[in-house]
Amino acid sequence: MKRREFVQQAMAAAVLGLSREQVAHLLRSEAPPLPSDALYERDPRWYWAEMRRQFLLDPNHINLNCGSLGVCPLPVIRAVAEHLFTSEAFNEPDYPWWGYAENEHIREVREELAQFLGVSRDEIALVRNATEAMNTVCNGLDLNRGDVVVTTDQEHLGGLCCWQQKEARFGIRLRYVKLPLPPASKEQILELFDRALTPEVRVVSFSHITTTTGLVLPAKEICAMARERGILSVVDGAHAIGQLPLNLREIGCDFYATSPHKWLLAPKGTGVLYLREGVQDRLWVNIASGEWNNKALKAYRFSNLGTCNLSLLKGLLAALRFHRQIGSERIFARQRELARLVYEGFQHLPQAKLLTPDHPELWGAMTTAQFPEAEAERVRRMLTEHRIRVGGGGPRLRISTHIFTQPEEIATCFAVLARALKR
Repeated sequence: MKRREFVQQAMAAAVLGLSREQVAHLLRSEAPPLPSDALYERDPRWYWAEMRRQFLLDPNHINLNCGSLGVCPLPVIRAVAEHLFTSEAFNEPDYPWWGYAENEHIREVREELAQFLGVSRDEIALVRNATEAMNTVCNGLDLNRGDVVVTTDQEHLGGLCCWQQKEARFGIRLRYVKLPLPPASKEQILELFDRALTPEVRVVSFSHITTTTGLVLPAKEICAMARERGILSVVDGAHAIGQLPLNLREIGCDFYATSPHKWLLAPKGTGVLYLREGVQDRLWVNIASGEWNNKALKAYRFSNLGTCNLSLLKGLLAALRFHRQIGSERIFARQRELARLVYEGFQHLPQAKLLTPDHPELWGAMTTAQFPEAEAERVRRMLTEHRIRVGGGGPRLRISTHIFTQPEEIATCFAVLARALKR
């Protein structure tokens, strides 16, 4: 038996709950080729049906919650698995300690991420998720009692609680911009931030895409407003990478946190923090270890977390290349095409109040509606019974659409919703 076959069969018992023989066959086989551009031009519907073969999704479940967790395609899974077995066999140079020595593998990941995000490699730190990235910025900034940090009332707790802890511990003050549900226009949002960014404000921290409603905030304009007033801008972009075209240089933010495990379909446990070169020295590192104060490392010293799992980074690299191979424009167009089906589905339910704005600048691939409390509980129960996974909490239902989502799955979801609401 060849070494590769042995490695692949050794994985079989632990993957997917399939038999050893089934998984060994799966891992020995090459991933199906991506559907061709010619097929896309001839029959887009069949093209996206073929794309589904890149994923290990159980056909008996419907996943409409990419907003919480993405689904790794086969090339990403394979990249992680193959590197794991190679590294554990000690068949490569010394395993790197994250932050102590940037080897060629980590450099390659940072370089391709930087290109994808329109910035320099020296401005990219590798972390584990957007929550860690947001905490790195918040806890690293020197702020004084009474300094004001502006945020919104629709932040994810992973990007908000760090500021709330700083308020409780050091006496800074948080000021919340109350975002309309939904806003009428981009100008309405900018007017609210304009009023909030007064002279005592030191930092503005906001989500590029809100986790609650899928609202896309005008990040470029907010960051420009902050920069003109000498205010640092911190953007929680957990949902943005893989859902929106991103050029962080054009956005003009000082710090940007994101979670590729969502919309970029990268492995769980991969995160990215962008630190603009001109503001890196204003931040203390959160975890002090080797070369914590070596500023020549630039953003890389904020990756100094100790021993890392390089296999996950190999998966992140594979996810970037998978995305580029399909094409950002094609992916984003498909996400929004499916999101439109969701929006129209909610419009046909009298009990649903749409919280996501129907505006191309303010809406991506997540759509949220609110239901009366009693009916929301029944709706969630029926969705669970039909093995349909959605996001949101309480009376809110959030549906996320990605390239693995099929229109028939959306139709099934809304058929279940209609039955639940008729009872």
